[in-house]
Amino acid sequence: MKKYAYRNIITIDGPAGSGKSTVAKILARDLDMKYLDTGAMYRAITLIALENNIELEDEKSILAAASGVKLEIDQVASSENSYTKVFINDRDVAESIRSPEVGSAVSIVSRLPGIRRYLVSMQRKIAGEGNAILEGRDTGSVVYPDAVLKIFLTASISERVKRRKLQLEEKNQEVKLGHIKEEIKKRDFIDSNRKDSPLVIPGDGIKLDTSDMPIFEVVNKIKQLYYDRTKTKI
Repeated sequence: MKKYAYRNIITIDGPAGSGKSTVAKILARDLDMKYLDTGAMYRAITLIALENNIELEDEKSILAAASGVKLEIDQVASSENSYTKVFINDRDVAESIRSPEVGSAVSIVSRLPGIRRYLVSMQRKIAGEGNAILEGRDTGSVVYPDAVLKIFLTASISERVKRRKLQLEEKNQEVKLGHIKEEIKKRDFIDSNRKDSPLVIPGDGIKLDTSDMPIFEVVNKIKQLYYDRTKTKI
């Protein structure tokens, strides 16, 4: 396997509600790095499948549809309270890819090996020059296994449900706690048990439980780890 070792790449992986998106965006701004939301890319491919009425298990047809569009993702960390900007043929789909329909289907599409290979190749190309924060579920284990720092964030299920509820309320979306909990548990199971690129703590990765940690504390902890690894002064 070809090595992808870049001095200034940090990967942030973890399940839904672990805080990885918020932490990654703040880190990218504070460290003046690019930010790549790999999860948004899987959601975009899922939206393409849904809009083209393609069966979610039909990998060949999904890949054909995806290769026929221009997919762009904003690499500048926006506000941690805003979704990453994603464009399909210059159409802003940042809100569309966060719909309940996409949320329910993305685990099915994202576990298809061909889809993962297609997007991993794209992700490596986007971040190929280094100096980036990669956020997702396999960025440290698959996309950039030789990143200078690999973080795996986690949190208790109750805390993750609470965070997801607040996020949905901020977006004025309907909130049902029971549904949120079941959705998170289902996504955890699928992500952790898929054959291709399962959600795991990457080799040499550092696990941080954020259940009782405020965001600023998580960010500062990761910064210190990064400075220690790169011998950079604070």
